[in-house]
Amino acid sequence: MMETAITVNAARYLYWKGRYLQRAQTMLKELVVGYDNVIDRDFDYGRHHYEKLDVVIDYVDAHDFLRQGVYGNHSSSIASMILIARENAIETRNLLDERGFARLNLIHSRILSECGKVVTPSMLEDFIDDIAFILGIFSSELGRTKAYNFIRLGQYVERFDLILRLYEGFDLVNSELDAMNTIAKKLNHNYQSSKIFTSDLEKVLLIVNGVIDKVIEEKAYILELTEKEPQTQG
Repeated sequence: MMETAITVNAARYLYWKGRYLQRAQTMLKELVVGYDNVIDRDFDYGRHHYEKLDVVIDYVDAHDFLRQGVYGNHSSSIASMILIARENAIETRNLLDERGFARLNLIHSRILSECGKVVTPSMLEDFIDDIAFILGIFSSELGRTKAYNFIRLGQYVERFDLILRLYEGFDLVNSELDAMNTIAKKLNHNYQSSKIFTSDLEKVLLIVNGVIDKVIEEKAYILELTEKEPQTQG
């Protein structure tokens, strides 16, 4: 059966869905770690952590730190990430596994319904497991489609981005870079692998965050897309 052609807009929606789900999962894990640090080691740990993402947060205790991480009025709140991931999923629902779409809706609904409750580490662990389930569907070796590879590309770009922003771990991102280049090559056979020759953080982030443009805006991809559009008879 011929694979459904993916438009440039759909490719972007899929890519950003992958990025926001990966960002949400990573930041949920960081919130659990931060909670322990705020309680036992360094009360200002959470503030310093979010400063690396250019986000300013304030909290009165460890539970309030979790609440600011999930529901805070900033771009890195879990609630805002899940909302954006869901919006991107809605735009590409016809290309997605129904199980993953349903689980994402459940996460979104639970976040909304528990807005007034105390945020606990166990609640975050549940969200982490749910997102891992969704991402696991897209990472399966079986039935891997072009749509899922755009999501996976977003995952690896986001992991690379966050590792550098949070830890400046240049030695930790080689596997992410290799995976990004491999997936990008599958999506566009004319893609030229991105290489990192500098330790300048901002320059590296520009290179990595530009991978999606190299994949979907080059003429070769548009030509490939056009050739795969279903033919209609007049």
